[in-house]
Amino acid sequence: MNKSIHHDSYLEDFEKSLTTLEDIQLLSEFSLSPLIGRAYFHLSEMKRKADASTNQNGVTYDTVSRILDEKFESIISEFFNNQSKFKDFDYKKSTSKIDLKKWNLILEIIPEVLSVVTLFNYHGTIEVQQDEGRLLISGQIFEANYLNMNRKFIYVVTRKLLREKVLLTFNLERTTRTGLLKLDLKVDISHDDTLIYKVNFKPTARENYFVGFSNIFCHYRAKLEQINQVGEHNIIEIGSDLSVNHFFGLPDLTRMESANKEILHFPFLFRPVSIILPIKGNLSGDSFLRNLTSSQDREQMREQDVSTYYRKIDFFSLFNF
Repeated sequence: MNKSIHHDSYLEDFEKSLTTLEDIQLLSEFSLSPLIGRAYFHLSEMKRKADASTNQNGVTYDTVSRILDEKFESIISEFFNNQSKFKDFDYKKSTSKIDLKKWNLILEIIPEVLSVVTLFNYHGTIEVQQDEGRLLISGQIFEANYLNMNRKFIYVVTRKLLREKVLLTFNLERTTRTGLLKLDLKVDISHDDTLIYKVNFKPTARENYFVGFSNIFCHYRAKLEQINQVGEHNIIEIGSDLSVNHFFGLPDLTRMESANKEILHFPFLFRPVSIILPIKGNLSGDSFLRNLTSSQDREQMREQDVSTYYRKIDFFSLFNF
């Protein structure tokens, strides 16, 4: 199949997507769902053709990746060039390490992400940064009760992204200008199935539990002082026996206890959440994943040491809001 035909097909699908995304900007939260669905369809069609292209003579992985990269930038540029909504924007990227699977994820979630961006009244230049681990959208917004007004919609979007193993978090800071706040929207796409955050639980002297969580944990480590500054919020504490307890506010911890525990903080837009683990963990490679998923490996390990257990916990299911 001719390369130009493939390229024209990508352009056609993306032009439809851009039209859909333009429509999203004009609507309130109550009318977004049908348009987001249309954007999903056009973007998934583009990805399907990209996958097919990798099997065609003369079309290389680099060619497909470059097309996806260019057209994603077109989506971002078209969206933020809407002068009635945004004044100016600056796009920076480091995308050479993004593979087709990750591009597929980015293109699937971008309509949801941009629908959240439309909720805020931006002032001045917006900075957009994209790399293989995150999409960061930063800008100044006028101080208003946006989070409370749109909490339900943000909650729905956050839950959808969690199902794709993506975290949408934020950071909000006051600026020197009265009435303006600096807002950072962070879309974390760094989850990697070949990596795992391994924690060695020891409920008794004779038992060990090697538990695997998402590698994303490493990016959200926090200190007790930071969590105290957040104030009352949802706390999930995982005990040495793998019990899960929920609190609204930080349970009493001594300085020594907090030094030994792993505290993680996730500043979600609609409601912050912290997770407390009984012991600190470390990042491990895919060999641990194979141990967790191979029944033959598990049987061999039980024969070697019946006191040791290997488990994997779906990190994203912990956020069962």
